[in-house]
Formats: sequence, structure tokens, C-alpha cells
Amino acid sequence: MTAAPTAAPAAPLVLRGVRHSYGEAEVLHGVDLTLRGGEAVALLGPSGSGKTTLLAVAGGLLRPTSGEVTVLGAPLTGRRDEAARRVAYVLQAGSLIPYLTVEENLLVRRVVTGRRPTPADRAEARRLLEAVDLAARAGRYPDRLSGGERQRACVAQALFTRAPVLLADEPTASLDRARGRAVTELLTAHARDTGAAVLLATHDERALDLTDRTVSIEDGLLRDGH
Repeated sequence: MTAAPTAAPAAPLVLRGVRHSYGEAEVLHGVDLTLRGGEAVALLGPSGSGKTTLLAVAGGLLRPTSGEVTVLGAPLTGRRDEAARRVAYVLQAGSLIPYLTVEENLLVRRVVTGRRPTPADRAEARRLLEAVDLAARAGRYPDRLSGGERQRACVAQALFTRAPVLLADEPTASLDRARGRAVTELLTAHARDTGAAVLLATHDERALDLTDRTVSIEDGLLRDGH
């Protein structure tokens, strides 16, 4: 008897016919996008093109006016706790809790997902802070960091979640060329090494050679790059 073929795993992130409006102004006009596991995709577009809105809808921070977002084949609802388990963010505004140290800001993500940090978690947090050149700042509070240091801490925080989808909104905006490229390398390596899907919204075209492909958005319409 021939065994039934094994179904292909669901893509980590799929957007189908996604539209989003602020009042009467529609910002996204029927966006379709699929991110495969292990893939890092750059999302390009000028200011006001809809990049940030697209990331917010893709991660469950905003509910689409119409259309569907799925993570690993399951619809992404508007529940923040559910989205936090399935999608990690690097946000322009930052996501660091001001009364926690840099290291604690990573470890608290384990608490959010329902378990106490282990010694292995602490070792992983230290490894990631070393990778973003913040090991010496692990015990500092966010207000004692520079803008670029806070941005790198947010990158480490997102990587620490081990979520199947990672969305990064301008993750290199406050960084010089060398550190910006190093952060992009870290994000793309994360996709390859863990099978996560990574979407980077950026104006910075200096490290696009590190991503697997690019897509562009303009006036709320998505176009495939390469």
C-alpha cells in the first residue's frame, strides 16, 4: 500500500487580499504576500507608502479592513497575547520596558509566553546581546542607552522570542553602515538557521544583497522585486 504524500508545511506568513483604511482613506489596496520558512524579505518603499501599516497588519497590531492574515496556516486574530506568541517585532518606536534592564527586557518575553526563564534562556540572552555588541550594557536601563543601542537591543529582544515570524520596521535606521549591515546579517541568519520568516521594512538599500528577495510598496500596492 502506497503511503499518502505528506502535506507541505504551511507558510509562516500569508497575506491574502489585505486592505486597511484609516477612516475613509485606504492605505493598503488588496495586498497579497507569502513568506516561506527560512526566507528573509526586504520591503522597500518611500515614506507614506504603507510599509509600517503593512507590518502592523501582518503582525496583528492592526486588523485588516478586509482580507486575511495567516501564520503557519492559522488565521491571526486581533488578540495581542496570541500575536505575541507567533510574531516578533523590531519597531521604530522601540519596545523596551523602561524599568527593566536590557537583559531583563529579553528574559521577560519568556514570562509573556507563560513560563519562567531558565539558565538556558539566560545564556541565550547573553549570546544575543554579545551578537549585537551590547554585552557590556546588559545591566543598563533603556534610558541609559543611545538611540542606536536601543535599536540593537530591540533586535536582540525580537530574536530571543523564537517566533516563527519576525517583522522589522526600519531596523537599521539609527545605525552606521557597519552596524546596520551586521544587524541585517543577524536577521537573515536567524531566518536561515531557525526556519523563521523575516520581513524587513527599510529605506536602507546598502545591505539588500543579504536578503533572499525584495518586494516594494507604493501607494498601498505591492510589487514583486527580485
